[in-house]
Amino acid sequence: MLANSRLLEDHGSFWRRSAGAVLLLLTCVLGLGEARAGCMRAPTPGLQTLADEAGRDPPALLLSTKGDPLRTDGDLAWGWRMAARAEAYDTLSQPANARSTVLQVTEAGATVDLPLRVELLARAAMNGLTVEEVERIASSLASVLDRTAPDIVSIACLQIARGEARRLSGAPERAVSLLASAYRLTKRPGRELPHVIATEKLARVLNAAGDHLQAIALIEEVIAWDTTHDRKVALANDLYFRGLFNLSRGAYAAALADFDLSRMRSPRVSDPVGSAYLDLQTCAALIELHRLLAAKPLCRQAQLVFDAWQEPASAQAQLLRAKMEWISGRHARALELLDQLLEDADRLSSFASAPQAYRLRADVNRAMGRTESAYRDLERSVRLDERRSAYERTRQTAVLRASFEADRSAARTEELARSLRFARERESEQAQRYRQLAWSAALGLLMLGTMLIMGVSHRRKLSRVADTDPLTGLLNRRCLIGRERNLFHREGFSAASTVALLDIDHFKAINDAYGHNVGDEVLKHFAALLASSAGKEDVVARWGGEEFVLVFRHRPAAHALGVLEEIRSRLLEQVEAKVAGVQVRFSAGVTSSTDGEPLHTVIARADRALYRAKELGRDRIEVEGVTEHTSSDSPPATIGLAPAGASIAESHGPAATSSLVLTPGEARLVQLSYED
Repeated sequence: MLANSRLLEDHGSFWRRSAGAVLLLLTCVLGLGEARAGCMRAPTPGLQTLADEAGRDPPALLLSTKGDPLRTDGDLAWGWRMAARAEAYDTLSQPANARSTVLQVTEAGATVDLPLRVELLARAAMNGLTVEEVERIASSLASVLDRTAPDIVSIACLQIARGEARRLSGAPERAVSLLASAYRLTKRPGRELPHVIATEKLARVLNAAGDHLQAIALIEEVIAWDTTHDRKVALANDLYFRGLFNLSRGAYAAALADFDLSRMRSPRVSDPVGSAYLDLQTCAALIELHRLLAAKPLCRQAQLVFDAWQEPASAQAQLLRAKMEWISGRHARALELLDQLLEDADRLSSFASAPQAYRLRADVNRAMGRTESAYRDLERSVRLDERRSAYERTRQTAVLRASFEADRSAARTEELARSLRFARERESEQAQRYRQLAWSAALGLLMLGTMLIMGVSHRRKLSRVADTDPLTGLLNRRCLIGRERNLFHREGFSAASTVALLDIDHFKAINDAYGHNVGDEVLKHFAALLASSAGKEDVVARWGGEEFVLVFRHRPAAHALGVLEEIRSRLLEQVEAKVAGVQVRFSAGVTSSTDGEPLHTVIARADRALYRAKELGRDRIEVEGVTEHTSSDSPPATIGLAPAGASIAESHGPAATSSLVLTPGEARLVQLSYED
């Protein structure tokens, strides 16, 4: 008798050790809706949006597709809409409606393509399709996949369907192998939909095997995905399962927090059964935290819903109510509830809660002084619990072994893939080596030609930079001297060229008054005017500072004077208007050159004429050493002439100018002055 009393006293913590596991098993068999997006992606964006809506607002989706007629948009589109409806029913914990919706598509004779067939199988497997039916359909679909191009997503979804059927049938060792394989296959970009389903299913199997922390890590991956995609109802179920995992490992406060978060997001009106399961688990967590006043109405409400929907989970709610009565000291009421419960052994055994019921009744009988009855109940509880514990150990061992085998299989698959990839790479490298040999010579020639072209282009660029004045863009003095040999002579021409040396008047005063930036603008616009006025054969260069040289190749002085006069007339429009407020004038010296005459001699003569123009008051053109050559059919040229011996003062007036006509072939050296 003393041994019996000690046995009764030592078992008090039994409920605390097993309640979480029993509640978890209860929900894993029935459970809330999956609230996952479809495993296969729909063929159009509109249908995929409809499938996503099943996790965001399933009641709204069911309402919008209610009475959806067959062949509205074609059989295929109708089939995908029905798959979305099945998912919505699944989310709302209505597996019977989900199964009937799937059957409606398969029995309607509608067009069902391979992705839709895979999706319908996965949806049916999640809602209680038997293992035999799942295996038969999955084998048929797998044979079709073998004849087509490999489709990783379809293969993974078939594995999810088979694994879920195994899980629901109580074969977690096979389920974990299939779900782990699907998890690895879909861990790639673009496969998020099946990956999140495989992750959630695998978490539930691992938690049932006792690996609670790994299960929580997996379900948190799912929570992150649903949060990112704003799947509110799906997120409520994720939080519910995380609460279950925390409850099974004894983290009651964390479990209660998860249940509260889930309740905030759950559609209680449209999903009464799911809400009842949430109330049941919350009640269990509150009991463990000794908050009986808050727990009691939740368990009562859950049992009312389960009874109304004929859910076997009402037995678990009654068991929790009996425990609360026992803790509160109302032993007679607790015994009444337990007696009612234990009259239906099948109802309890389906949830593996019979050991807990007998153990709790043993506690009640012991508290009421009924030692013999307490001992009988305790013996029954021990026998049932030993049987269940042995089964649990065997199942956990099988799950871990299957997980290990899945890891080894994945490693072998990866090694085989690496070997195949290596062989293909070697073949590809060998073929590429021959191609490289064929292209190497052509590439070398191409590179050599490119280098030659680039060298020539670079030399030309350097030559342009060296020969060009950076401010005005004209040729510079260095370039003009370097081209002296070809500047004044060209085969077929014997006529002399005309050279003009121009200087901007009072340029230093412009810089002093307006600044060097304005002075630079004057130089640039003046240079542009000279360049636009010169002919194609003429040469324009900056000689230095504000001095410019115009070489009118094989042109007479009369032509040069006409061009210079045109430049003078365009100063206002082309220079002064663009540099507001600055008056620009220039002086010029004009001379002729003969074949073979050095450039410095010609420039010196033009410079003397320019100096004379400066001395005579600027803003004028002076000529010196002009030799007029014209062809026999050219009209006579008329230019201004200063009389010999006239003073500088006399030459300023209009009366000081007369005309001289140069006949063909005649050449004279004269001192000329020109005034506009």
